[in-house]
Amino acid sequence: MSQEKVERSHILKSMYRNILKKIRHLETPFYIYDQERIEKNVEILLHRFCKYGVKIFFAVKANTSISILNVIRKKKIGAEVVSPGELFVCLKAGFNPRDILYNNIARKDDEIIYAIKKGVVFFNFEAIDQALLLESCAQKLKKKISVFVRINPGIFPDTHPHLSTGAPSSKFGMEINELKAITQLIKRLKYADFVGLHSHIGSQILSPSPFLKGAKKVIEMIDYFRSKNIGIRYINLGGGFGIPYHPSEHELNFDSITKTYAMIGRKYKVKIFLEPGRFIVGNAGYIVTRVISTKCREKLPLYVIDAGMTENPRPALYGAYHHVESVFKKSGDNKRVRIAGPLCENSDEFGIYRLPKLKIGDILMIHNCGAYTRTMASNYNGRLLPAEYIFRKSRLKNIRSKQKFYSLISNEEY
Repeated sequence: MSQEKVERSHILKSMYRNILKKIRHLETPFYIYDQERIEKNVEILLHRFCKYGVKIFFAVKANTSISILNVIRKKKIGAEVVSPGELFVCLKAGFNPRDILYNNIARKDDEIIYAIKKGVVFFNFEAIDQALLLESCAQKLKKKISVFVRINPGIFPDTHPHLSTGAPSSKFGMEINELKAITQLIKRLKYADFVGLHSHIGSQILSPSPFLKGAKKVIEMIDYFRSKNIGIRYINLGGGFGIPYHPSEHELNFDSITKTYAMIGRKYKVKIFLEPGRFIVGNAGYIVTRVISTKCREKLPLYVIDAGMTENPRPALYGAYHHVESVFKKSGDNKRVRIAGPLCENSDEFGIYRLPKLKIGDILMIHNCGAYTRTMASNYNGRLLPAEYIFRKSRLKNIRSKQKFYSLISNEEY
């Protein structure tokens, strides 16, 4: 059974039975998260990897909700951030700064100084100038930091081009032909202690093959650096573990990935870091929305809902599929229909689905909205960020109120 089918069964058993009546009268749209699903996803990764000494860091870009971060922190994993803002939120959620990785393609000195002052130790660099900037900031504060070099392995995994961060044309990482310059640079660093390699090949990958190819490249780089008498203590193999969005997709099989990563740790005597995001929260989040208008286009029913690309920009950005189902109407005589958002934007579409006949006010649920939705949400068209809720068994909790109109201009001078 695919994860999508398992997930739909899970949501029916947990949400429908316990809190369906509670959500019926809530203002839509809103995000809602399944806490037990998040906890289970973390446990899957811990079971797969931690017996081999692998340390897991949640990629905070996937979801920055303090309540979600609290759930994740309590599972004893770290956080991976890409900005001072994400670092600020993680510290508010109670993460120890020594359990935070600060990775990014490029930073300014004030951003690095902020992180060092807050106690962050691990940083990556993706260009010579960024390594020198890390060294300069650490020297200014007279504090030692640990740095990784991110290498672009030149691998194009089977995912959307925008998500393929390890492809040869990607802006991320340093090229393998720069290894000589990197080794010369490392020997000059005094405050930025070089500890290892970082290689992240992309996101939403459902085949083991790209991970194995990436691991092979990392092994070659370990051998290269050690041949130059440069120690490698840590390997950050990134994240990228995908989830099934479409019913036809299958779960990622971790068996060969786990064995390969365990072999690298054991044979090369390195500590391995992983930074999954989507896998932990993606299938634990939903958008609940209502039909607000009906019309017909080219003989196809068109339902306009009150959620759009401001709440979930992935379909507009990537052509991403998110399963949509009717919450209260039983499936049966389902027909092809078109679902669109309410924004003044032609790309504000979710796609074609098979759904029962709907009317204004009917409630729909958009699946797999726990990752890269609320973090990519916007106020485009003057829309307010929606409320968020989390549930565990029969308990439903509001974790973010709907944004107020005044906040749209609260930091403007007028």
